[in-house]
Amino acid sequence: MRTEQRERTVVEKYNVYIAKDGKEFSFKDECENYEKILDGIRKVCPACNGQKYIRGKWIEAYDNYDVGHVEGHYEYNRCEKCNGKGYLEKKVTWE
Repeated sequence: MRTEQRERTVVEKYNVYIAKDGKEFSFKDECENYEKILDGIRKVCPACNGQKYIRGKWIEAYDNYDVGHVEGHYEYNRCEKCNGKGYLEKKVTWE
């Protein structure tokens, strides 16, 4: 991975993180995750497809005594296979 500093305007500079294959990212964590997937150290979780949650359900609007009115919303369960990370790490064990 390499980092380049570029200018958007004459005054503002920003960092671009470039992966091994040339793909550019705005955030360092995204670039590192992408490179680990390329190297085979990580893979996208097959249970949640990298979304970090599964089985959303609709919660109807209701009135709560402590906080007042709560609007209707989706509530998701965290993926149990990846523990909400969205990826699985490679694990090598000796037997």
